[in-house]
Amino acid sequence: MTDTIKSAMNLLKFLHWLGALMLVCGLGIYMLTQWSLEISGMLLISSLIGLGLVLMSPYPVVLFIQWAKRQDELPKD
Repeated sequence: MTDTIKSAMNLLKFLHWLGALMLVCGLGIYMLTQWSLEISGMLLISSLIGLGLVLMSPYPVVLFIQWAKRQDELPKD
């Protein structure tokens, strides 16, 4: 049970960093190229930025779960 939760959290952390990379790539293409003036470029940029933000969103939930587990493991006085 613990291994499946740990692997799920690791997957969410990986997806967070993948989303951050997609967001940075989308912003880089938008700022540094002229692809945003074409329809295909607009589609690529918006897809990279949108999917990047969606993939990044579960990370705060993972951090909260880890914090709650650490609080549960602390010795009580």
